[in-house]
Amino acid sequence: MVGSRAAHRRFREAVAPVVRAAAGRRFSLVSGGAVGIDADVHAAALAQGVPQLAVVPCGPDRPYPPQHVPLFDRIAAAADSGVLYAHGPGTTPTRGMFASRNAIVVALCEAVVVVEAAPRSGTMLTATLARRKQRPRAVVTGSAGAAVLVAGGAHALPWDPAAPEVLTRAVDAWLRAVAAGEPEPAVVGAVWPEHLHWLREALASAGPAGLSVDALARPRVALRGLSDAQARGLVVERSPGRYVATR
Repeated sequence: MVGSRAAHRRFREAVAPVVRAAAGRRFSLVSGGAVGIDADVHAAALAQGVPQLAVVPCGPDRPYPPQHVPLFDRIAAAADSGVLYAHGPGTTPTRGMFASRNAIVVALCEAVVVVEAAPRSGTMLTATLARRKQRPRAVVTGSAGAAVLVAGGAHALPWDPAAPEVLTRAVDAWLRAVAAGEPEPAVVGAVWPEHLHWLREALASAGPAGLSVDALARPRVALRGLSDAQARGLVVERSPGRYVATR
């Protein structure tokens, strides 16, 4: 599990439901020990008693980030868990080491879940590495990077903070398919509400090229509807200003 360092509260709240589903399927967790979503993943795994590994881009005598030393100590002391230092003693982290850490995370995983991502970020690099390594990818919907990843073939996981159980069920179904080597399941809980049926019809009429907001009679209403649908995991912005339905 990976995600933004400058994480928003909405997405930080999505971590625990994802970890809960992973625990139910007896998956262990791997993350990068960074601030933001990574730290939330490690903390949630500790709270739920899920085996985990933190992959840290430095030597054991120069842990990074230094404020996470107590967290790393807790992980190392937890059952069936540990901290993997990607470099030998005396190594200070450099920018290139973060990329190599991400590659190690992907290599150790059977599947990758992205909780939040900006379009240009280390999280997106990790997702790209996962695609190249042919690891199944899933992404919690709602962030700008999530739209890019779904358009590129990642499985969309619908997220509504008012209904965290929907996300847990969606992750459970996806992980079941991953473990069994089955085709990925349809998005669980991503249902077009009645007030957005007009948008679904407009998207269908626009075809594979995508729907342009400017093509609609009421662009402001369209933007509100698209924002609502995107938060539900129903649409993605395939190219600037053009939207397609995910289902």
